[in-house]
Amino acid sequence: MAKSTEKTWNRPRYWAATIILCALLIFSALLVLRSSVTADQISGELNMPTYLGTWVLPVAQLLAAAIILWRKFPTLRVFAYSWALFYFVIELLLLINVQDYVLAAFSGFKIVVWAFAFHWDRNRISNSLPKAASHETSVPA
Repeated sequence: MAKSTEKTWNRPRYWAATIILCALLIFSALLVLRSSVTADQISGELNMPTYLGTWVLPVAQLLAAAIILWRKFPTLRVFAYSWALFYFVIELLLLINVQDYVLAAFSGFKIVVWAFAFHWDRNRISNSLPKAASHETSVPA
């Protein structure tokens, strides 16, 4: 009975954290795609091509959100989670570097939401992975 209670409790926690995580990814991607002035400035300060900040990162965020919500490919979901964590950590480091501590705190919140979403999704991912064939060898008696 304890196991079924935990499964029913895990589902709302998982969906709440996952929806917040994907909403954060989609919202920040749409902000950059709508007005890429800040992304252009940051790209210029980092001496990197502007298309990375204005097109590649937002499109990758939208893809990561779609893959996390789409439950078909569990291995791809793990890569989407890892990409989202990489993006959030880099964003946090950049915000600390420019001493914008309010946005850095918000970026820290994104990492906490990511941690909850991944923690509650890891059992679902492992259960949906193909099971390895058991190789039982019979030993003659």
